[in-house]
Amino acid sequence: MLNQQGSHQLPHAVPTIKDVAKAAGCSTATVSRALAAPEKVSDATRERVNQAIAEVGYAPNIAARNLRRAESKTIVALLPDISNPFFSEIISGMEDVAHQAGYQLLIGDCEHDPARAESYFRLLSTNQADGIVLLTSEIPKALIKRADGQADFPLVMACEFFSNIDLPVIAIDNHQASCQAIDYLVSLGHQRIATLSGPANNPICRERLRGYQDTLSAHGLGDKACVAEGDFSFRSGYQQGLMLLDSASAPPTAIFCHSDEMAIGVLKAARQLDIAVPEQLSVVGFDNIGLSEYCEPELTTVSQPRNEIGQQAMQSLLHLLRGERVIRRQTLSSHLIVRKSTGKVNV
Repeated sequence: MLNQQGSHQLPHAVPTIKDVAKAAGCSTATVSRALAAPEKVSDATRERVNQAIAEVGYAPNIAARNLRRAESKTIVALLPDISNPFFSEIISGMEDVAHQAGYQLLIGDCEHDPARAESYFRLLSTNQADGIVLLTSEIPKALIKRADGQADFPLVMACEFFSNIDLPVIAIDNHQASCQAIDYLVSLGHQRIATLSGPANNPICRERLRGYQDTLSAHGLGDKACVAEGDFSFRSGYQQGLMLLDSASAPPTAIFCHSDEMAIGVLKAARQLDIAVPEQLSVVGFDNIGLSEYCEPELTTVSQPRNEIGQQAMQSLLHLLRGERVIRRQTLSSHLIVRKSTGKVNV
């Protein structure tokens, strides 16, 4: 078609985010932020962007729906701490299933920082990732929760869980596993059994603590409960171990730890205080990481099927991506592995 000057008239172009930014007098990044996370821009900026959208005829909702239909073939595994050896076998199991299905796995280390976790969730809304396997509950619930308690994106939780958000979960029965460990220590004659928990606000730690308390009460030892709090690390195990073992009152004869790393830290504290393990102190860990079999003495621990947890988590996420039905809660078996760090009480 020719215009009055005889030149070809181009068909009307579809408005872009650049057109919105120009009309609103701001950057494209600000427009994107106003659309994806309006709470992060000022009211004046949000109003200016909305007016510009109406002025140029931009259709962000349609564009977003078209974007979501595409696939990146990338899955994010979101970890709280990549240095924790607990996650290695879980990641290995996830990788096996993802590779067979033609997906690549991106490891996201949020370092216990909700802001870092949020950056990985943005990969979903920008079509750089198709779904997330959460290996941590240390994220803002607003990232995944709608008003009806459902998740906005394809999400699966492994090992951890939220009490009020409906996500598929693959985990062990942490309460039962804790009960088994304490029953075993009581069977060895221990009555002063302390526990070194992970963070008190962590749901799995609350379950393990509940198992500890329930089992002591069942054996008539509820009044002897002694709880210290760590953060799953070697350092916190060592520091809290010193505190528990060097107390003025009668120290525990056994310590049940919520992670193998903390248990190994307790072993170091015992060596420093010249407390013999297991002759004077029994120590039980949780997870059965590789180092638990090679520390001195070898660590008695609760073994989780970590590779299987990873496989099942990835399979569940792939089912979600295909629109298939997913089991909401898969509980896998754990078992106590008895090694040389536990023994009978010397009377």
